[in-house]
Amino acid sequence: MSSMPPDDEKVPEEELSSTLKHVQNVQGDDGEISWANLQDKIVKWVGEAAYGQNLPTDKGHEDLTQEVLMQIFRDIAQFQVEPGASFSGWVRMVADRKLKDYWRRTRAKKRGGGKVKHLGDFDETGGRDRFEDEKTERQSMLVRLKELQGALDVALAQLSDKHKRVIEMRMFQGKSFAEIMPVLGYTKEVTVRSLHMRALQRLQELMTEFDS
Repeated sequence: MSSMPPDDEKVPEEELSSTLKHVQNVQGDDGEISWANLQDKIVKWVGEAAYGQNLPTDKGHEDLTQEVLMQIFRDIAQFQVEPGASFSGWVRMVADRKLKDYWRRTRAKKRGGGKVKHLGDFDETGGRDRFEDEKTERQSMLVRLKELQGALDVALAQLSDKHKRVIEMRMFQGKSFAEIMPVLGYTKEVTVRSLHMRALQRLQELMTEFDS
């Protein structure tokens, strides 16, 4: 996230709505409280964007909310703060794109899945070679998955205790934010959401070297 622009480039706060003030604060270096305030609004706007819309069976509204929060947190520095700008509209647009992407991937899986290949499906000259190619691809994928697991273990070990615990409970144990809240000693669910997001952000940074 970029640093806050110089004071002479900032829009005077009296010209901004309360939401845009929070956005401007988050774009700077001291936006913890403002981000907590924005999170509540973002969750509400995502719910409004997804209202009445179906989701693929492998996705839930909480998945959508968390992914939108992650993208907003990552890209908020790009949002242009100016009088009349619609931050809620931007959030809804991100949510809508996520929904469309969910269904696009679901349709792609249906088109490519469930097809069992037999030797008779290929011509005599190319069949064996093709099966060998697919076998090699599967083996490469398994190697990649093992490497990814190793990189994830290394990255998790470098996280702070609270970041590690919130990720373990959320991602690996499937606990809700409400269930995690008392375990970590918090009284507000929004605080746990914020902690989880910062933990994922840090984990993503640590995994960058593996992806390069």
